[in-house]
Amino acid sequence: MRSTADPWGIIIYRAATLLAVLITLFAVFNFFDNLSEGRPIVPLFAIALAVIVWLIGFGCRYVSNARDAARFRHDTKRV
Repeated sequence: MRSTADPWGIIIYRAATLLAVLITLFAVFNFFDNLSEGRPIVPLFAIALAVIVWLIGFGCRYVSNARDAARFRHDTKRV
């Protein structure tokens, strides 16, 4: 019997994606604020942080999907 809930990896991936989007939005707003003051500084640290957060979430999703696929293959051999 399969449950209808998403695996933890997908939930963590979605949360990490949402957090990465928020970090990116704050970086974009910061860039435009700095641009209006005459200092066009690109917030590379914030963008790098968003990419790292997203990659961690992507890794969790990948590991979760691989584990579920292996479990599914194992269950089919038992029948």
